[in-house]
Amino acid sequence: MDGFYGNIGILAVTLAIIYGCKKILEYYDYKYSGYYENTKVYKAADKFVHGAASDDVKSLLTSCFDFDREDADEILRRSLPHRTDKDGGYRRFIKSVNRVLGARVYHYDTVHVKY
Repeated sequence: MDGFYGNIGILAVTLAIIYGCKKILEYYDYKYSGYYENTKVYKAADKFVHGAASDDVKSLLTSCFDFDREDADEILRRSLPHRTDKDGGYRRFIKSVNRVLGARVYHYDTVHVKY
């Protein structure tokens, strides 16, 4: 009977390792395929809405994997005229991010920033 429980234990550990490897591979596949949401984008959108300086928002965006300095400039250029909108430009900021990425990765329907 000891051999039976040993085999069950080895099987459980093996399945846990396989499941962990699968989750890691999914994470990296989403991250490098452009379908990985980065919470820093939502934080940058929140700072943008609350009137932070463009340099602060730009530094948050450039710290993301997907954006370089030119992309951050493009996002701000598209978003700044809409800062006086009812939502403070949040929706336009997220739309600009999606336009720069070329896919709808980020959603503007709900606010994702948690304090």
